[in-house]
Amino acid sequence: MSFNHMTIKGNLILSFTKLYAALLIPISAICFLIYWPGLSGGFLFDDNANLNQLGDFNGVRNFETFVLFVGNGIAGPTGRPLSLLSFLLNGSTWPTDPYPFKLTNVLLHLLSGFFLYLLSRLIFLSFNLKPKQAVVAAIIATSFWLLHPFFVSTVLYVVQRMAMLSAFFSIVGLWLYCKGRLRLGDNNNRSGYITMSLGLGSGTLLAILSKENGVLLPLLAACVELCIFRHPSSIARPINRYWSWAFLVLPSFVVAAYLIHSIEPYTFTHSFGNRDFNLPERLLTENRIMTGYLYNLLIPKLSYPGLLYENIEVSKSLWQPLSTLFCTLFIIGLFFSALMLRKRFPFFALAVLFFFAGHVLESTTIGLELYFEHRNYLPAIFLFMPAGYYFVTQQSRLIKGFIIALLVICPIFTYQLSSLWGNDLALTQVWAKQNPTSSRAQLSAALALENKGYQLATLGLLSQAKATIPDSLDLHWYWLKLKCRLQGVSADEFAEIKQVSSTVPFQIHQYNMLQATIDTMLNPDCKGVNSENALVLLDVLQTNPGILQDSGRLFQLHHLKGLVYASTNRPKEALAEYKKVLALRGNIEHGLIQMGVLASHGFFPEALEHLNDVDKILAGQPQPSQTLFKTKLDYQAEIARIRQNLLDDIKASKK
Repeated sequence: MSFNHMTIKGNLILSFTKLYAALLIPISAICFLIYWPGLSGGFLFDDNANLNQLGDFNGVRNFETFVLFVGNGIAGPTGRPLSLLSFLLNGSTWPTDPYPFKLTNVLLHLLSGFFLYLLSRLIFLSFNLKPKQAVVAAIIATSFWLLHPFFVSTVLYVVQRMAMLSAFFSIVGLWLYCKGRLRLGDNNNRSGYITMSLGLGSGTLLAILSKENGVLLPLLAACVELCIFRHPSSIARPINRYWSWAFLVLPSFVVAAYLIHSIEPYTFTHSFGNRDFNLPERLLTENRIMTGYLYNLLIPKLSYPGLLYENIEVSKSLWQPLSTLFCTLFIIGLFFSALMLRKRFPFFALAVLFFFAGHVLESTTIGLELYFEHRNYLPAIFLFMPAGYYFVTQQSRLIKGFIIALLVICPIFTYQLSSLWGNDLALTQVWAKQNPTSSRAQLSAALALENKGYQLATLGLLSQAKATIPDSLDLHWYWLKLKCRLQGVSADEFAEIKQVSSTVPFQIHQYNMLQATIDTMLNPDCKGVNSENALVLLDVLQTNPGILQDSGRLFQLHHLKGLVYASTNRPKEALAEYKKVLALRGNIEHGLIQMGVLASHGFFPEALEHLNDVDKILAGQPQPSQTLFKTKLDYQAEIARIRQNLLDDIKASKK
């Protein structure tokens, strides 16, 4: 290469670097600043369920506890070990400070935005856009995604690190795929295929270990291939059909086969086991929800349903509600329009097909909850590419002005939402007002009020909420727990709680509130009810429709009865209840916890007897295989250690 050519190339690189620095760096700085107010918020909902294991075994303090935490995640089939590993960057004990967790989420969002820019720029360059045009178009498309207010509930909800990390590896995988794809035909086929294979192979694996959505990466890459690289205007050369089948087509078929295999014929006419809708109802309802997702993404708003949008009207048919028909026709029309118009409007086709492909796992045949905003985090990465493309290729000032106006609105709205997320009390009160029939919204608002010390206001909110939502056991039990501490519970009020507890179906997720209520009833400060009332409440629950429908939940009631008996100095009765738990579940961890309850109350002989029962169950179970991602505590060694301690305690108590 001559000196002049090197100089020209160097000047071009410098020019693009300046343009990048002048545009994306300020956008990234703005993104960080608008999320700054939200960093002061606390942990929410599933944060606690997934992160409280940091406190198990006195925190993650050595290699053994590290493996136990990372290898035993409760979210998803894989346990999502990479996501759990990332949480250790921010804390190794529980409870802990939420600030570094949220800060890491924001930084990960910015890093994903950087690679999305690189990915978008490659795609625009493949259409023979001038380099400067490709930079500007990519920055506009990326800025919409980075600054959009709809993603506040993903970025500032700590546990959604899982969705964000999976999206990050998917974006990097797509970038490597596109980078290798554009190398084909330049006498560099081998390097191109290696880069493409590395991008899809490692990207899929790392994304799956963060969250199972990562399995969609080959399908997402296939959307890019179909809409962009097979377009007549693309500079990309044809791809080897065998590589395409191995890395794009077959993995996509595997996903489709899994989704078909996951269909249970029973759910065509009956509800999913833990839901109030069947499969046809879910698919019809998702058409309305997907339409709502697109509306919220294309029209930035100051408020969204948030995390507590569980009371969605289920579509019973195309006509009930009538909006189901219109939304279904819209989704079908949009999908086929993208397929048919992909040569004329490739970026529109990419935006639509990629969006639908990104929802294939969580919005189709699997019986998950109906609505979650974070499900759009990855599917929406290309949704704003048409805006970037038309901004640099059209001369219309109206189009450019509209795009700029939306770009200005997004960070303003995001800042407002972020500020709300930084104030737990204000956030939960807003959710409660937006979702008056949501028991979770009312419970979260009540918890936030109580945590701030507003106990009478909390009691008032709960009184109104349980009247508005009479079929929520959580609200009634929470009200009982607070009322007995503040004002005392009358006999008539307790009779009402008994009546509700015997008729409203008990759900497994309500156990934590039941346990907290029972604990409060054992406290001397609780007026009007006591341990005997706690036993009466648990007896009533044994005839609850939810328990009768699923007798497997009985072990929870026996466990709580054992706790009541242990707390009231009745060790024999407590041991009898705990034996029932072991008979029902045969769970080693449950047995050790119950042994700990007995020992903590000084009932060492009963604790030793229960430990021996646990040891017998362990001896009858096959030894689990120890793997890197699913490792259990060495129960045999732990039982031997505890047994010796109990024998020492019994010996000491006899002196």
